[in-house]
Amino acid sequence: MSLERLATTADPHGSAAPSADPEPAAKRFDWRQHWYPVAFVRDLLRDRPHAFSLYDEPLVLFFDGAGRLGCLRDQCAHRAARLSDGCLRDGRLECLYHGWQYDVDGACRHIPQLSAGRSIPPKAAVTSHPVVAAQGIAWVWPGDPAAADEALLPLVDELDADGVTRVDFQMDLPYDQSWFIENVIDIAHIHIAHDGMRGGGHRHLAGPLQFDVLQNDARGIIARFRSDPGSDAGRAPSAPDQGPLEDARMEFHAPNLVRYRSVYRDRSRIAGLALYSIPLGRSRCRMLYRKFSNFTSRAERRKPRWLEHWTQCTILEQDMGVVVGQHATVEGADQPLKDLWLPIRSSDPLVLAYRRWLDRHGASLPFYRGLDTAKDPTPPPDPAAGGEDPVDRYRLHTRICATCSRMHRRLTTLGRMLPYTGAGLLVAALLLPGQAVTATLAGLGGLAFAGGAGADWMRRRFE
Repeated sequence: MSLERLATTADPHGSAAPSADPEPAAKRFDWRQHWYPVAFVRDLLRDRPHAFSLYDEPLVLFFDGAGRLGCLRDQCAHRAARLSDGCLRDGRLECLYHGWQYDVDGACRHIPQLSAGRSIPPKAAVTSHPVVAAQGIAWVWPGDPAAADEALLPLVDELDADGVTRVDFQMDLPYDQSWFIENVIDIAHIHIAHDGMRGGGHRHLAGPLQFDVLQNDARGIIARFRSDPGSDAGRAPSAPDQGPLEDARMEFHAPNLVRYRSVYRDRSRIAGLALYSIPLGRSRCRMLYRKFSNFTSRAERRKPRWLEHWTQCTILEQDMGVVVGQHATVEGADQPLKDLWLPIRSSDPLVLAYRRWLDRHGASLPFYRGLDTAKDPTPPPDPAAGGEDPVDRYRLHTRICATCSRMHRRLTTLGRMLPYTGAGLLVAALLLPGQAVTATLAGLGGLAFAGGAGADWMRRRFE
């Protein structure tokens, strides 16, 4: 059913049975038979394992001595200790508890306590998953290893074009993948929720939108969107009738990529946004953000990566409290979304299309909530149990970003060292003779104290 037909006939307060999937079983969506992005390769440390999960299944990623990536179940075959708590030794992943060592294929290669002449038992192996690095991202295939075709990787061809630069950013989010996808395909919220933010929106541009769905099947959703030409609310007061854009599209490539594609009248221009995600588990997902363009200004290209990450963290944090509260309200009500929502045609068609996509294609997922149906949905948080602050920048971003964690360590060191340096300079100014020397040392001491305060302020921006 086309989205135009859906928007015309669907009653937001009525009920509608999910439509039957007309596709043959061989083409139906199976969440395991896809590649999942784990992290940007540049953010993975080569000298230690990286723990993560996929729908709450514990996994560990690591580089062996030859620089190959491996992905194993994060559970030692010996006594079920987490392998991610261990270390890399002799190019293998070593369990912290008793020193059992594993290679990238999951085979156990060394048991320190094994008697001389005894062979390592085959059952000492752990489950491994195919893993590849492509376009700077580490990808894992959780399904049948024989079906792990690299041609199925959801890559972005424009990234390989000459002159294209990119901004890469990743962040863990305190809600499951479906709430993240709903949030980032909701174009209508940007000018309100992120008003005035660099990279966000402007309230005076908020207005009705028009949508045309070009594809809606098990592979995902592709839609064209534009401001309603009959309204001036979505257009800047001084904007010309013919802008530089010829077409703007949102593409959801199941199960883990949302793309915003801009087609310019000048076809030499390339720009877009790729938002990958991995379902870590209930109330947890990871977003891999990638903005790219071949006409980025020199100032933007020279901007430190950590400074751009401050902006992206702020934008995500503006949505975070809203989405966490929305999720708690929906799951607490325990009603179908169609009974809770009041969608409108000029704002919500993509969100409706995605939730209906889950109705039609979510049967294989461990859990989901569609517009009409749900499967073992995540319960709301218990207010009496307290819980972590959802806006915890260090936990959600800094610790998994090589650039920001490095800056955080440096600023922590400076914040501790400079006040002592300043105190030493002030003591020296009091003890050493000479007015000029005293003034110089006192000035340097003041600068050291100011530098310490500045380092402390910057450190908190990473927390």
